[in-house]
Amino acid sequence: MRPKATLQLTLASMGILATLGLMLFPTDEKRVKEAAEALVAAANRGGPELSNALETYAAPEVSFSVSELPEPLVGRAAVLAAVQQASALGQKLHLQVESVEVTIEGKRARLNADLITSQRPELPELRRPRHSVALFEKSGDKFRLVSAEIGAERLDQPEARP
Repeated sequence: MRPKATLQLTLASMGILATLGLMLFPTDEKRVKEAAEALVAAANRGGPELSNALETYAAPEVSFSVSELPEPLVGRAAVLAAVQQASALGQKLHLQVESVEVTIEGKRARLNADLITSQRPELPELRRPRHSVALFEKSGDKFRLVSAEIGAERLDQPEARP
């Protein structure tokens, strides 16, 4: 093989490997999104899966402020108790996250998203969008949820109109 062709092949191979490395290497933004998605998926399943997800992806004193609640839920146990109480009363919400934006500053991350709540996910007209902000802190190579603020139902969205 000619030296010029060998050099071109080597450079092309290095470019492809570098691109694959960047695509597959988990960035901090990806880690934050993965943590948020794992928590939402576990919340939809409830029970021990939610407990495990909170243990893995939430700080022990995690705080949830929900506009409809008079006081924030503080701690993993309080979150689990609230979910169990709602389930016992027959209230089951399906959660979904859309329009996710992540901002990283050092060991802290801020996730802005629309949290879509629905009692019957198969009926799009019952979707209730809420603007939400979640704060994460990096511990080792993982991000853990420290606090979340879930706003009131947004009536400016087509999903929320009667």
